[in-house]
Amino acid sequence: MIEDDKKFLRMLQETFRMEAEEHLARIVADILALEQAQPEARHDIVERLLKTLHTLKGAARAANQPEMEALCHALESVCAALRTFGGVPDAAQFDVLHSAGRIARELLDGVTGRRRNQAGTVTARLNQIGAQMAQEDPAMPPASAAGAPPFAPGEESAPAQQDVVDQSIAPAPTEVVRVRGERLDLLRHQVEELLPVELGMQHHIDDLLELARRMEQAGEGGTPVGADAAAVLERECRRLAHGLGRARRQFEMLRTRMMDAVLETALIPLSYALEPLPALVRRLARSRGKEAVLDLQGGSIRIDRRVLDVARDALVHLVTNAVDHGLEFPEQRTAAGKPAAGRIAVHARQAADGRIAVSVEDDGAGIDVARVAEAARDAGYDEGQSGADGGENLILKTGVSTAVEVTQESGRGVGLSIVSEKLAALGGDLAIENRPGAGCTFRMRVPVRLSTMRGLVVGVQQARFVLPVSGLESVCALGEDDLRTVGDRETLMRGEKVIPAIRLGRLLRLGGAETGAGVALYVQAAGQVFALLVDEILAEQEILPKGLGKQLRRVSCIGGVAQLGDASLVPILALDDIARTGLSGGNGIAAASAQPQARVGIKRVLVVEDSITSRLLLKHILEGAGFRVDTAVDGLDALSRLRQETFDAVVSDIEMPRLDGLGLTERIRENPKTEHLPVILVTSLQSPQERERGLQAGADAYVVKGEFDQDNLLQTIGRLI
Repeated sequence: MIEDDKKFLRMLQETFRMEAEEHLARIVADILALEQAQPEARHDIVERLLKTLHTLKGAARAANQPEMEALCHALESVCAALRTFGGVPDAAQFDVLHSAGRIARELLDGVTGRRRNQAGTVTARLNQIGAQMAQEDPAMPPASAAGAPPFAPGEESAPAQQDVVDQSIAPAPTEVVRVRGERLDLLRHQVEELLPVELGMQHHIDDLLELARRMEQAGEGGTPVGADAAAVLERECRRLAHGLGRARRQFEMLRTRMMDAVLETALIPLSYALEPLPALVRRLARSRGKEAVLDLQGGSIRIDRRVLDVARDALVHLVTNAVDHGLEFPEQRTAAGKPAAGRIAVHARQAADGRIAVSVEDDGAGIDVARVAEAARDAGYDEGQSGADGGENLILKTGVSTAVEVTQESGRGVGLSIVSEKLAALGGDLAIENRPGAGCTFRMRVPVRLSTMRGLVVGVQQARFVLPVSGLESVCALGEDDLRTVGDRETLMRGEKVIPAIRLGRLLRLGGAETGAGVALYVQAAGQVFALLVDEILAEQEILPKGLGKQLRRVSCIGGVAQLGDASLVPILALDDIARTGLSGGNGIAAASAQPQARVGIKRVLVVEDSITSRLLLKHILEGAGFRVDTAVDGLDALSRLRQETFDAVVSDIEMPRLDGLGLTERIRENPKTEHLPVILVTSLQSPQERERGLQAGADAYVVKGEFDQDNLLQTIGRLI
């Protein structure tokens, strides 16, 4: 009986948690709506809050959650005072109301001593607010707040603001999912239909075993099988093959229907991604001295929870960007003839292509393309890398930011690049519509769900890869004279257009002898069209993409793996990454093929770094890429090594004792023996002035540690040697 009681209590607590999450989501949204509402709309919001709070309070009492019950009761007191005596809380009082919603959500994760104290503090403060609104003496809090820790002015505001951010980027609920009864009935029906298929396949297996036995008997004693017997066995084999083919097709049909039913069951409302945004906008706007109103639409659209996590992070970045960079200060907006409060609209809808389209629009100043271009130049980019839509797309590049200061939320130039990369990994995309002086809209499209996809299995130098068919435009066989060199790049003519070409084997450094590309795959990715050159097309089939795992968080040009019919794992090509890597400046095909033929075999690289940790890291990365690596602890040590040995490249830090990287580079250029030796500076000094000093000293490339990407380093070295 004791075990049964414990089981029941666990079930009760889980049921309460699931119910409370829904109630608290409405309560938090209504508190924010109350703060922004016009006077005539407040009465309905207060009535709605009272009903929800009363229901949650009763559930908390039933589940033996006294802290939650007291918190709901105190919020009820405030709402009751609002209904009876009118008025509206001031900004500081609304801070306490928002803190109550945050702490209530934390209580669902477990009641700790700290959370109990926080809940008691906020409960006492809410009772004081209710008493003030009821025109009672707030000096003596009600009896229900007796024993609660005193509330210090400002104590809740700063932690509350920080915790709101934590809440806004927390993962969506994963423990409990409500499933409608008809969905479960559909799944059960699909599973039941698998039984006849299983029995049919077992029947064919028995027939195969019987056939094998007869063949064994026919061949006993070394007697050749007669023509008639061979014909009978052939007919039997064909019959069994046809039977197995029918069973496979039936199984495939049921598997597809069952997969659809399972995926449909796992869809959850997009509102899970939208709910944290109002609190986030309110906190950011108040901390920046701005005013903002948030408009949300489309929360009822259902989406795969795996897609939701990415969409949620993307929305947090985009909304933060809208408040930080998009909206002007109230006085600036008023001077421009705009309302003092800026508007941010997050609207979601079902797109015509079966995906979900989500737009984040603000009515701020828009993107200053000139400032973006300047920031991009400082980060090492040029306007030619912005794509077809204009200079504003440079803001999606890593390290590009127009912020005048770095804050906890933004200013480092990584948020929007992360958004773009994560959406591309899902098969989504991000577009920018800029309206200078009138605002900006970010439009992202994501798939409704992640499941199987069509893939083209291609062969390159004895290796196999899967290319997603969704990014493929067309395929053509290559003739000997089809490739042309324009500038430093191989190209193909497609109609009257010149299309850049990328040899997949060379891009991935497969290392085998090139047999000459036989097929051109015309691909559209990252806003560009290019031809991906492979040796052959092996198959087109349905595949189930799998991630690379935590140990391989990012592999250049590879987005995942798929298991083929022979149980082998084959990499899935990341087309956007291939476009960015293969089409970037200095990575042309012809440039790679124009390396001096005398440089064969393993290349030697000298790593010059005074930090042993950085030295070991660089050595490990380069050796993993197939280089032979020697090390030096500073510039003088490196010069000594260069006098005695021959190297193909030098990778050096700048800040080192005795002789720094700039002095080492100058000494290398002064020596006729090493004047043409490639030098790559890897440093934490990232200002434009420092980069210019390094290049003036004679360095061939400059890699910033703060933006360190091993693929970038390897591509740079591969280009230079």
